[in-house]
Amino acid sequence: MDIKNLFGYNWYSRRKILKSMAEITWEQVVESCGASFDSVRDIFVHSLQCEQYWIRLLSGKKEPGIFDTPFSTFSTIDTIREYADKVEVETNEYLKTLSDEKLQSVFEFKGWNGKTNWNKIEDILMHVIEEEIHHRGELLCIYWQNDIRPPYISYMGYVDYKSQE
Repeated sequence: MDIKNLFGYNWYSRRKILKSMAEITWEQVVESCGASFDSVRDIFVHSLQCEQYWIRLLSGKKEPGIFDTPFSTFSTIDTIREYADKVEVETNEYLKTLSDEKLQSVFEFKGWNGKTNWNKIEDILMHVIEEEIHHRGELLCIYWQNDIRPPYISYMGYVDYKSQE
């Protein structure tokens, strides 16, 4: 499976979630939901922060401060969309630099626990995708619990979407 294609699917799914967030009230977007993060907005933004953090780390850019931005900074769907677009552009720029050889190379980094880790770049990128899929499932559950019809998201839908581009 091509990691770049998986990021394309992630972005396609992200845009569908973001569109659905624009179709519910802002109160529903920021309402405390007792999940991994306080609200639909916070969960969504956290996923963006994770992607940006890892991409900046892998590309050698400064990454500190990404998680220090308060979720309340994102006070409208448009501010969330702007951030999502920015993260997608940064990620796409990084992905364009990757060769098969670089994907298999080992990257050294300090983990949250301060220990040094060594992982293949491809595995780190797979982790980024898995992180978002994990939180996307969480968002779908919150929608269901609140009688909000979630968007239909499937990889096969993405394949159909791509074939029509």
